[in-house]
Amino acid sequence: MSAPMAARRPGGQARGEPARNEEARARQPSRLELLVTAEGALRELPSAQAVEIFAVNETRALLGFSQAFFMSLDSRGRARARAVSGLAVVDRNAPLIRTMEKLAGRMHARLREDATVARARLEDFPQEAEEAADWPFGAFQWCALRDRKGRAFGGLLLARKENWEDADAVIGARLAGAIAHALVALTPPALLRRFAPPRWLYWALPAVLLALLLIPVPMMAIAPVEVIADDPFIVAAPMEGVIADVLKEPNTAVRAGDVLFVYDDTDLKSKAEVAARREAVAAARLETLRKAAFSDARARQQLAEARAELALARARSEYARRKLAQVRVRAERDGMVIYSGRSKWIRKPVKTGERVMRIADPRKIALRISLPVRDAIAIRPGGKVRVFLDADPLDVIEARVRTAAFHAEEMPGGLLAYEVIADFTGKPGRAKGAKTGAGKRPRIGFRGSAQVSGGEVPLGFYLLRRPIAAIRQHFGI
Repeated sequence: MSAPMAARRPGGQARGEPARNEEARARQPSRLELLVTAEGALRELPSAQAVEIFAVNETRALLGFSQAFFMSLDSRGRARARAVSGLAVVDRNAPLIRTMEKLAGRMHARLREDATVARARLEDFPQEAEEAADWPFGAFQWCALRDRKGRAFGGLLLARKENWEDADAVIGARLAGAIAHALVALTPPALLRRFAPPRWLYWALPAVLLALLLIPVPMMAIAPVEVIADDPFIVAAPMEGVIADVLKEPNTAVRAGDVLFVYDDTDLKSKAEVAARREAVAAARLETLRKAAFSDARARQQLAEARAELALARARSEYARRKLAQVRVRAERDGMVIYSGRSKWIRKPVKTGERVMRIADPRKIALRISLPVRDAIAIRPGGKVRVFLDADPLDVIEARVRTAAFHAEEMPGGLLAYEVIADFTGKPGRAKGAKTGAGKRPRIGFRGSAQVSGGEVPLGFYLLRRPIAAIRQHFGI
């Protein structure tokens, strides 16, 4: 028999092997050493995410699990997987992850408030057992993580084939306390446990929103506004010609009879002088024919023609004198003269009937609102208008709609809008009191923004009116 064979025992084991196995077991660290090492490593981790990854990967030798899941809990006790052993990224849409989340929530719900560890078998939860029928690990241990007030904010779900022992529960509770302490130190208290709305809020909130969308509110639109004269007197060009001078400055008071502007009369004077001489020639010819008519039959025949020529000459002379009298255009009523500026009209040719300026009563004003087509709403006479002038933005002017145009027109600047005329009511606004509303009327020409109110509509229609209109215009539905 050879020496090696002689060294073996009858069972086939060498005599030196038990000693070597005992030495190997002696060299392996105990669970207590592993626990102390894990607690020390937890204190050195820089972030909460590092703690989560450490909990499911670096504690396998200590807890003896096959698969570990780090779960966070919301205020309703629902679990959410944040880290899984052996996985770099957690896909919460995976069927197994969803099943483990439900299983963790159920095990936590069974846990007593004064307990930290709970154990169960997969078959204790029929629904989860059916969903994870192919899952090879059927024994689970839940180690709850609690904050300083004893409230659970997460936990470790550990899975393996063999049942969990009491020693595993003791080690798991100790390690869970260390992990929870590290997370509390690294995470703000408000972020430890996510807020989860109660179940009734999921149907109550839509109901409340629907009720709010049905609240009737006045339909409103914002549009540019200008203070204009109410029923002004239009000063139009009485004849065709060139304006030589404008004697009144814009926005100055005038009285009836005051000269507003003067035409260049050079051409008119010459035409009046020529017409007067033609009248004199026609009158002299008629007188000559009258004297010759007593003895000359031919002169008697031309007498009627001479009378007609004299009448025509007199009419032309009278027309020339009337034109010359219109050179100085006068105001026909008292008021304030309104026009763009003297430099725009001096030496400018004008046509008969062309508007040059207006004479307005400063006490009679109105508001002209240019409502854009895209903001058009149903406006009725008497509708409420609130005006904010650029010259005095802190005051509010209240007005009422007088008329609203049915057809849109192109306004200065290329804006296609409906013209709305509103009357100033004289009531004080709500911003500063009574500066504008109590007696100091805004000056003609002031501009600003107007809030025009229409009929009442549901709040939902008010908010969605523009999107609905844009969709219909784009898709043609």
